[in-house]
Amino acid sequence: MVPHRLRAPAQDGAILSDPSLAEAPAALDRNRKRLDRWEYDFQGRPAHRIRAMARFQAYEAAQAFHQRHGIDSRALPELNLPLIVTGHQPELFHPGVWIKNFAVARIAQSVSGVGLNLIVDNDIPKSSTLRVPSGNASALRIKHVEFDPWPGEIPFEDWSVVEDKLFAQFGDEVHKTLDPSIQDPLIDEFWPRVLEAAETTQQIGLRFALARRATEAKWGIHNWEVPLSAICETDAFLWFMSHLFAQLPRFQAVHNASLARYRAMYHIRSKNHPVPALARQGDWLESPFWAWREAAPRRQPLMARQAGPVLQLRIAGENDLLIELPLSPDREACCAVEELKTLPGKGIRLRSRALTTTMFARLMLGDLFVHGIGGAKYDELGDEVVRGFFGIEPPTFLTMSMTLWLGLETSEATLDEYHTLGRRLRDLIYNPDRVLSDIPEHLILKKKEAMGLPIESDSDRLFRFRAIRKANEAFLPLTVGLRAELETQREQVLLSLKRDAQARSRDYASVLHSSTRLRQAVQLMVGLG
Repeated sequence: MVPHRLRAPAQDGAILSDPSLAEAPAALDRNRKRLDRWEYDFQGRPAHRIRAMARFQAYEAAQAFHQRHGIDSRALPELNLPLIVTGHQPELFHPGVWIKNFAVARIAQSVSGVGLNLIVDNDIPKSSTLRVPSGNASALRIKHVEFDPWPGEIPFEDWSVVEDKLFAQFGDEVHKTLDPSIQDPLIDEFWPRVLEAAETTQQIGLRFALARRATEAKWGIHNWEVPLSAICETDAFLWFMSHLFAQLPRFQAVHNASLARYRAMYHIRSKNHPVPALARQGDWLESPFWAWREAAPRRQPLMARQAGPVLQLRIAGENDLLIELPLSPDREACCAVEELKTLPGKGIRLRSRALTTTMFARLMLGDLFVHGIGGAKYDELGDEVVRGFFGIEPPTFLTMSMTLWLGLETSEATLDEYHTLGRRLRDLIYNPDRVLSDIPEHLILKKKEAMGLPIESDSDRLFRFRAIRKANEAFLPLTVGLRAELETQREQVLLSLKRDAQARSRDYASVLHSSTRLRQAVQLMVGLG
């Protein structure tokens, strides 16, 4: 494992692509060849069969999702076409996240392939408010505008609108709050699309995803869309899951050893970063999956225990068994898959965690995965697990991000100006004779005398230091006014720099940006439009 430092672009309009978009087709081709040669047994099914099944079932699930929500309807793609995959939580994310969807479309276009976006609806929402900058450069404030009451830590797929009136008025409230220098904020056209999505879903995350997809379609981007929850209930995913269940002691050992090396390499002391180690509770092992009940939507680790010829599952914190699967390390998974397929009908959700999500997407589903910076850092660990457990060099992924400022007014303050004022203040203390004018001659002479004292011994040097300090202190009454003026200027510059940093933040949601500027940026940066 070699450290790979990724940094978000600092300047407005800057883009990160690692490797470059121009290299993506070649990386995709290498991945396809590598995966075509991969011979690996998933409890009775070879990898190539699971891959074909995963792709077909993902397309079927995406087509059903499109039809259910009125997204452009198309025939299923051919299975042998190159497939480029990305994914993110269905939230109001910033342009640096959204750029991935446009990159996927460009790569798909360049290789005559298919773009697919996974709506990661098994994750937890971070907030039910949006950070909105209000005011101007001299009085910039951040207000948190609420679109629905905070539901607590429930997954996106179980998060539905509670207060319809508050939700409906959110777009207008954001527009009223937003700095008026943003003339055509995307929220004005985006939020009506969110409200239109109420015809097909109450889920907040899906409404956001559908409005985002409708915006992309208007801008000429037509990737396929599918919720991750739907992927997690396909046969292909359940074969993948069953294999990890059957080989859980080995998987857990590889996972935790890889995690220890990752933490050592990056000097990480936290036991929760980037992920916690998979735990053991007696003969129960923590699996790399989440589980919860529809009636109580709180994600919990899914625990597994081998009991002779069967594998027992339970939700962490519960005593009752969830299910017993006819599964063991040397047993085919076909019957276990059939048993797992019954759980959704009982209101039980089994979902992948972040590492297993991209592991499945990269190994079993797509030919090239497009990550953001955060996902790429996670998958350095994922790559180690893949090498150790599956015995294959992981397929290359592409890391994509972008920095786009809102275009808020900023000051003329610079960091150099702040440091210059700091140096002048320091000179008033240590070298006041260099800064002041009209200084009494006797003070200058006293300073020169002190500077000319010998420095032959330690005691000489100490005596000289004290003499210089005493000479400088004699200047202090003359510096009071100038020092106060410089301190005021420095404080004002510091405040301006802080406001400018807020104004130039890359983390403001895409819906706050100028629709015209955002569209031009995301299209031109990836060569579309």
